[in-house]
Amino acid sequence: MRSRIHFVLMLAVLAVAGCSGPMTWMQFVRYEPASPTVSGDPVHGQEIFAHGVNEAPPCSTCHQVVAGSSGFALGPNLAGLSSRAASRVEGMSAEAYIIDSILYPKDHIVSGFRDIMYADFAKHFSEQDMADLVAYLMTL
Repeated sequence: MRSRIHFVLMLAVLAVAGCSGPMTWMQFVRYEPASPTVSGDPVHGQEIFAHGVNEAPPCSTCHQVVAGSSGFALGPNLAGLSSRAASRVEGMSAEAYIIDSILYPKDHIVSGFRDIMYADFAKHFSEQDMADLVAYLMTL
């Protein structure tokens, strides 16, 4: 009986892993900033924002970073994001909110915008890429 339960659990894990493609480190992270050993580079983060990385679409495709601007954009203007992110979800740091918003975009839909953000960034970003992007976004 015990081996049957282990077998069923193993099949369930394999089925979940098989349905979503290769597992990445970010599929196991929820509401946590990058590990303390990873230091973010905002200059590289700005490159990721503007040009994407590992075939991921660039953030700049949908987001503006222009203080006081309200031109057409598919996503919210990210100017001032670091201060807004710190107060969006009680008990969640700005960094954790930004990470969660990128990895799980359906969790936090900003009023006035639709649920259309690319949802597969975890498949493209390494832990270092995420730390760099968050470091850049925290400068805004």
